[in-house]
Amino acid sequence: MSAGRPDPEPARPGSSDRRDRVERSADWLIPRRLRRYSEQILYLIGGGWNTLFGYLTFVVLYHLLHGRLSVMLILIASYAVSIANAYVCYRYVVFRSRGSMLREMPRFTSVYLVALGANLVIMPLALRWLPLGAYAIQAIFTMAVVLLSYFGHKHFSFRGARPSDPEGQGNDAERLSRPRGSAAERE
Repeated sequence: MSAGRPDPEPARPGSSDRRDRVERSADWLIPRRLRRYSEQILYLIGGGWNTLFGYLTFVVLYHLLHGRLSVMLILIASYAVSIANAYVCYRYVVFRSRGSMLREMPRFTSVYLVALGANLVIMPLALRWLPLGAYAIQAIFTMAVVLLSYFGHKHFSFRGARPSDPEGQGNDAERLSRPRGSAAERE
């Protein structure tokens, strides 16, 4: 153990070594005294990375294509690339989901489709009415999406199976909030 960092845990049976290494590496980033907030801290770290990645994707595409494509098409293309990057980060590092990708990916994408819809409405209005350029407007919007999407992903995208929840019945807070004798408890 070093400087408040946990000793690496042995691999869990039935999981891949690569995935375990990723999870242990992410755990190593969180000091022991902050472990109870590890999901939120990892979300902020992942959100920071995804924000940077998504913004730079928009900047590069806008710089290369703004003379040939509308800002709307550039936004859609940058969202598609950014969503794929964010899904991998949030699924494996932050929420550590073991749920079905076929169930999670549409949910995950729908959270960002709502954000994209808002972005498609706000961007042209903001360009017309605010004394800001497309880069500044997108930077502000992207920061708001990071904060708001946490709740969408936590309670909708990845609400299924987690490492401590192999049955897919939700996290401890979700199970404790259910009335006793609910259908999920009887199973």
